[in-house]
Amino acid sequence: MAATEDFIANLPDSLAPGLKVRLLAMETTKSKWDTIYIGSKPKRYLILEQPRINGLPIKFDDNSKWSINFINNGQIFNFRCEVIGTCSRPVPLLFLSYPDSVETANLRNNKRYPVRIPMTVEAAAEEGPEEPLAKGLILDLSLGGCLAATTADLPPERTLLVTLYFDDKKIINGVKMEKKSGRRVMGTFYSGLSFLPTNSPEVNNQVTDIINDIENIPLRL
Repeated sequence: MAATEDFIANLPDSLAPGLKVRLLAMETTKSKWDTIYIGSKPKRYLILEQPRINGLPIKFDDNSKWSINFINNGQIFNFRCEVIGTCSRPVPLLFLSYPDSVETANLRNNKRYPVRIPMTVEAAAEEGPEEPLAKGLILDLSLGGCLAATTADLPPERTLLVTLYFDDKKIINGVKMEKKSGRRVMGTFYSGLSFLPTNSPEVNNQVTDIINDIENIPLRL
């Protein structure tokens, strides 16, 4: 990962409220929790939902050190901070010190191309018909995956079957993808999707043809 000091000022833009983050204790290997980012006061503190176990908030010691990482828009972000304190009312919240530095790394090494491709998403079922999930738009596309905006949240760790629709009436059916990251902004769900290696050669060739067509569009000034 590469350290990005200038990124600190823009951290709230990438840490959108509602984004899932992971906490890893720096002083023990046994504590690891997933929770939700609530908000921040830039350069002062971060606010997270206090993780729970069996419905009860987990106790965090003041000044304990934690590593936080999250995935957003095709990038992995990682930084360290300390617990400032907690509160129980009106809801259990965890307050952390604002990071001094942030490290980032790209999930997708392939070049991304901005697009607006209508899509529908279904969840593949082991038995019976697929389960309809959402409609939306693909906002960027690469050989490794895409960024999608949808009307409903997409489930992680499930095979998603995506259908792509084009202006020339061309349709690509059954593109297998998996959700790698996600966030919600103003009622829209944004998901980083990765193509699965189980896609057929035909589907892979169709996606490659789309990207080749985009690359061959002449630049207009």
